[in-house]
Amino acid sequence: MESNLIHSKLRMKGKNVEWLANEMTAYGQPVSASTIYKKLKGEVVFKAADIKLISRLLDLKNEEIMTIFFSELVSKKTHIDVERIVMNEKNY
Repeated sequence: MESNLIHSKLRMKGKNVEWLANEMTAYGQPVSASTIYKKLKGEVVFKAADIKLISRLLDLKNEEIMTIFFSELVSKKTHIDVERIVMNEKNY
């Protein structure tokens, strides 16, 4: 997890974790800022639905999604179809 990149993306948009929590709640995924901080620290795991919504709210590209959320799980040489895993509307 590259949480520093989430913070960078938020700063680039002039937003913060509190904004992210409010937006996620407004989109039907209630979460507190403190829970997001715990997820960013690795104390709590991001669910696929969290990743999908955060990706939309922050306009993350597939490569950014992989780097931010899956860097420790997947080497750069491994290809994973992020569209299918994270962005697809189907439940897997």
